[in-house]
Amino acid sequence: MHRARKAGTRYFPSQDTTDPLGDKIMGFLNIGERPPAFKSAIQEWSVILVVCLAQVLNQMGASEALPMMNVLEKSFTNVTETDKVWFQTAFPLTSGAFILISGKFGDLYGLKRTLMFGVVFSTISTLILGLTGYTTSVIFFCLFRAFQGVGLAYILPSAIGVVGTIYPNGQRKALVFAAVGSMAPVGATIGTLIAGLTAQYNQWQWAYYSTTIAFVTLGVLAWFMVPETPVHAEEGTTMDWAGSVLGVTGLVLFNLATNQAPQVGWEQPYIIVLLIAGVLLMAVFFWVERKVKYPLVPKEVMNLHVGLILSSIGMGWASFSIWMFYYWSILLNLKGWSPLTGAATYATLFTFGIIAAACVGLLIRRVRPSKLLFASASAFLIGVTMLSQAPVHQTYWQMLFPLMVILSFGMDLSFPAASLILSDNLPKKHQGMASSLVSTTINYAMSIANGFAGTAGAKVQKNTGDLLKSYRAGLYVGVGFASLGVLLSFALLVTSYFWSHPSHTDSAEQVDDCDERSQFAVTECRVQVPSEKEKLDTDV
Repeated sequence: MHRARKAGTRYFPSQDTTDPLGDKIMGFLNIGERPPAFKSAIQEWSVILVVCLAQVLNQMGASEALPMMNVLEKSFTNVTETDKVWFQTAFPLTSGAFILISGKFGDLYGLKRTLMFGVVFSTISTLILGLTGYTTSVIFFCLFRAFQGVGLAYILPSAIGVVGTIYPNGQRKALVFAAVGSMAPVGATIGTLIAGLTAQYNQWQWAYYSTTIAFVTLGVLAWFMVPETPVHAEEGTTMDWAGSVLGVTGLVLFNLATNQAPQVGWEQPYIIVLLIAGVLLMAVFFWVERKVKYPLVPKEVMNLHVGLILSSIGMGWASFSIWMFYYWSILLNLKGWSPLTGAATYATLFTFGIIAAACVGLLIRRVRPSKLLFASASAFLIGVTMLSQAPVHQTYWQMLFPLMVILSFGMDLSFPAASLILSDNLPKKHQGMASSLVSTTINYAMSIANGFAGTAGAKVQKNTGDLLKSYRAGLYVGVGFASLGVLLSFALLVTSYFWSHPSHTDSAEQVDDCDERSQFAVTECRVQVPSEKEKLDTDV
């Protein structure tokens, strides 16, 4: 039976979404009511599991080639040092470039549909990636590493977009974002452990076969548990294909130039052509985005404020990518550790990543997210600096253990803070794009960073013949990226005290949102004016 309608309040038929145990737990945690889109607590937890698994698979893809890079060198023919870099960077290159358009797909065609497309694409690509072990072509392997990244480009932002759409701003949403952020070190740990174990016994293909099984599991969960979310794009909105082609092509060409240059030299004509073409295409892309009616990147996010956020986390994760490559290079080539022994050290990231996530969940609505971003940038800087100074023969516990503790906080603070800022300050119709921007920045920064670090390392190696000095030269580039990230995050922190943001949740939009999402309503959908405390919560 419907309750009497109050003046000024819109009501929709109620549906029973009670779940005594789940509601008691959530009530005890004091994080608000379960969103009415979920029919039960089991469905809510399943959706959170889907989003967390998407983040785990993303980090597995970014890290699982590192423990096996020496084994891969023996599996394929004519492998160069640049090819070793491509083992790692082929994945974040495509995941970073294609995430730019996947967010728009989610906004136009539905987040669940886009998510399922990515799952199918990644499942097939990862299976074939394992089968490349029956060939001797390193190009074939790197190609399907790139295809694996394309699929994840559609999975992760769509999954996070579902969370951004279903959950209203508040502590419950913040905790979900914190949980997703905690999966970064968890995914890196699982990826390196599986890769280290399979590489140890020269069965590296099974690292990708097991990942294929994980993708199938993700697909089944998503198909049955993720609710259909409303498409918030305006009627008549079309895909910006011109911007898509220009943006993706520009990003890929620039990446090819930066990662190939350390091996062949920046003075090579084709490197110069690729570099100039990439920069010009990106310049044209931004010009087109300002002219088209339905741009790939919404005009609401093309401002200095968002630029500071994305640049800050991009610099931090660029330094982390450099840290990962040279950390494994030092362990395998200088310390002489086995892949499995090196993977075991990631237990530190796993353990303290969970602790860091718990801290983020408690702090993210009590502390300005810009402060968390500054702390994250500082953690990245400290971590990469410590590795650049760590003696080769020093024990793990003296330098490597503490720096991994610090880095786990860098990873877990950056993603939820940046995602939450953009999600809270963008309208519902751009939730897919909000998560895409963060993921694009992180993945693309990780894909190009080692090209610059490799250039420094190659120069020092050529002049001195000292492998340790060449590794440290590359790490110093990571220190430079991280330092720039600290400066940018500090600028964001200072400006956050003076910057006022327009609200994207005005009354008209809320009424429209209620009309579109009537199936999401428990008993009522009312237009509310945020309290002063709620306004403070969404401050940068």
